[in-house]
Amino acid sequence: MTDPSTIQTGRLRPVEHCSACGAAFVCGYAAGLPECWCASLPLLPARQIVPGQHCLCPECLKRRQAETPLHSQ
Repeated sequence: MTDPSTIQTGRLRPVEHCSACGAAFVCGYAAGLPECWCASLPLLPARQIVPGQHCLCPECLKRRQAETPLHSQ
């Protein structure tokens, strides 16, 4: 099995493209890892999910999370 730390060091080939900006990044699930980097981040509220969009790169996901009000329901 691939060591998940290789995602951070860039030794895995990018296998996905961000739906928001088009940047290439590694999806742990698509790379065959047991977990993706995004699984460690808080889930987006339903109103922050854009219909038709797939995965977001780390930068776009963090930006989308920052747009979420602190007291969202």
